[in-house]
Amino acid sequence: MFKSKFGRLLTIVVILAGLTLGPVAQVQAESPEPVDVLVTFYDSPGSDEVELIENLGGTVGAVYHIVPTIATTIPVDKLDVLSADPRVRLVEMDTQISGCIAEEVLPWGVDRVDAELVHPSNKGTGVKVAILDTGIDLDHPDLAVTDNVTFVPGTTDGDDDNGHGTRVAGIVAALDNDIGVIGVAPEASLYSVKVLHENGDGVMSVILSGIEWAVDNNMQVMNMSFGGSMEWPASLIEALGNAYDAGIVVVAGAGNGGNASGEGNNVWAPARYKPVIAVGATDQQDSRYTSSSTGYALELVAPGVNIYSTAMGGGYGYISATSASSPHSAGVAALLVASGMTNNVDVRHRLRDSVEDLGDSGWDTQVGCGMVNADLAINFTEPPDQSAPTTTISLSGTMGDYDWYVSDVEVTLTATDDGGSGVAETQYSLDSGETWNTYTSPFTITTEGSSFLVLARSWDSAGNDEGPPDFAQFKIDKTPPAVTETVDPTLINRMKKGNMVPVDYSGTAEDSLSGLPYAGTNTVLIDEYGVWDQDLGRELSGTVSVEAYCGGGDKDGRTYTIRLTAHDYAGNETSTDAIVTVVK
Repeated sequence: MFKSKFGRLLTIVVILAGLTLGPVAQVQAESPEPVDVLVTFYDSPGSDEVELIENLGGTVGAVYHIVPTIATTIPVDKLDVLSADPRVRLVEMDTQISGCIAEEVLPWGVDRVDAELVHPSNKGTGVKVAILDTGIDLDHPDLAVTDNVTFVPGTTDGDDDNGHGTRVAGIVAALDNDIGVIGVAPEASLYSVKVLHENGDGVMSVILSGIEWAVDNNMQVMNMSFGGSMEWPASLIEALGNAYDAGIVVVAGAGNGGNASGEGNNVWAPARYKPVIAVGATDQQDSRYTSSSTGYALELVAPGVNIYSTAMGGGYGYISATSASSPHSAGVAALLVASGMTNNVDVRHRLRDSVEDLGDSGWDTQVGCGMVNADLAINFTEPPDQSAPTTTISLSGTMGDYDWYVSDVEVTLTATDDGGSGVAETQYSLDSGETWNTYTSPFTITTEGSSFLVLARSWDSAGNDEGPPDFAQFKIDKTPPAVTETVDPTLINRMKKGNMVPVDYSGTAEDSLSGLPYAGTNTVLIDEYGVWDQDLGRELSGTVSVEAYCGGGDKDGRTYTIRLTAHDYAGNETSTDAIVTVVK
């Protein structure tokens, strides 16, 4: 049984202010039609990798350097050949996200996060904020766009043709100019990075181009008010990590998936990934917006219902849901950067440490650490110790292929506290936060599985709760594939030299966990004399001709070995032999 190496098509929902999602069309494997894919290599792609794709009938759309990935359109019947190339790490569908916008009325968000209390001395002057969205109205009198770029085919600049990006941008940085509205950081430098189409759709390769542009152009804050409920391609997740490592404060809406129980993790991608600050939405009563996603990845909340902001065409309108909460937090991040806090990790921790606590004491899955607050963030003081500890999860074991472990995994938790009072306790959860255990020493996961999750959080002696917890996801496959091999006949009577006899061989290969890649099996013929050795390829069954002859000194009879070798995605390998003997 084979499992394809390239990723399945995903159905993704866009946050775009209360959107409805549409399914992505399925491409049938037998169709010769071209498909759009993201091809990630082990090493940075160059001319040889471009030639590989072109030789398979593909066309190259973009070659990225933030990740070793090429966006390409290629015939669907060439995907298996492409994925089998030893240079290729992963082939994933270039998924499209889609949705539509619904909005309501009431301007109150900037006031709720107390940004106006900071404005007399700090308006975020000059901080570079990239708005990855549908673009920004470049002619709006209440917005000053420093620069713009588009990666959407058929468009020539970052001008908004949908309206969503303009409303998001106004929350961040509408001007303090006595007209319309004022943003959280009205003197921040806005950059329109157009990655979503006129109808709100987006393609993963285009979004990847926008992330790469933000890194190349030294953005300090990046806002993404879009996403979906399914996983993003590995290349984009890696790009988000590289953007964070480059010093960008990465902010995204937590998603509009609801989940009032808060169990598990209902936060959408990209907000659910560790480099990204996931921001949920609240209403005027500081209650969680009913559609705002919850879970262990939720970091902050901000106003997100009936937010009055700039609108496409030079006017004003309203926006609701986590599309609106994310830019409130991005604006406060810009104020912190303008205050002199240039390290993005420090900015992230300050946003957490300075919140107004809502709901249960400390961090929780409903409202994260609490409501972002510009005044508290800028005027955050110590002592007393107000800084929560930081917990880091370290995994150790034998790493196989495609991020699988092929051994037991030891989990080590390390907690530090810069506030001075010291770490009082560290806890961990293995069931998505339903139960928590006190950590005393490293522990080992010995069972196999494809979706292990460890959460960890700490408290200091002053009572500060870290939240959201650090988390680590991993998968373990220690079991090689199961293989069988049979031959018919097993015995051949000796004949004259040169006489050939057909031998039928048949094998099976199965792997119940990580699965078998397209090129996961191989069959070889091994001649005892070394004359008829052959590579029979990856097909499990077939017929091969062998010579029915023994040398004069061969008293035991000549043997031929049909050897089937299989390796799974994790890198485990196993072989089995079937023997054909020429009877002397």
